[in-house]
Amino acid sequence: MRLLLCVGALTGGVSAQSTDPHHPTVLGAGVNRANITNDVRGHYYAFMAGPGHVDVELAFKEMGVFGRPLPQHLNFDFWNADGVRLSHIEVLSQGNVVRRHTDADLPARQRINLAVSTQWGAIKVGGYYEVELKGAVEAAAPVGADVKPAGSGPLVRP
Repeated sequence: MRLLLCVGALTGGVSAQSTDPHHPTVLGAGVNRANITNDVRGHYYAFMAGPGHVDVELAFKEMGVFGRPLPQHLNFDFWNADGVRLSHIEVLSQGNVVRRHTDADLPARQRINLAVSTQWGAIKVGGYYEVELKGAVEAAAPVGADVKPAGSGPLVRP
């Protein structure tokens, strides 16, 4: 994973994920949803958090290959505004939603950057994911409120 340096002020009003690490989408408090495949480098987000306790709930459901479950992982990498990696969390799914939790007690208000990326391979992989922010997080509208899990199609038609 490349070091992410996100420069500039956060702006509101963005409703979809960003594939540009220099222009991340602002995550809102609550559940943020998206689908991702390995035909993009990743999705990039930012949010303001602290001071105080922040809880982050992560979820991932792989989309399968040709309609069948396939073990796949999704990476969640958290960085501060100076480009220092705060945390790397890998979530492995095979046909079901897998959840992970992380939290922090932040001494001051700060910008947190998040990169979400899939594993790479010769076949198209990815799936549906959620990032839920709770606690001392700056209020903004959640991303992808109407996003539903995507799946791969069957290898043959019925």
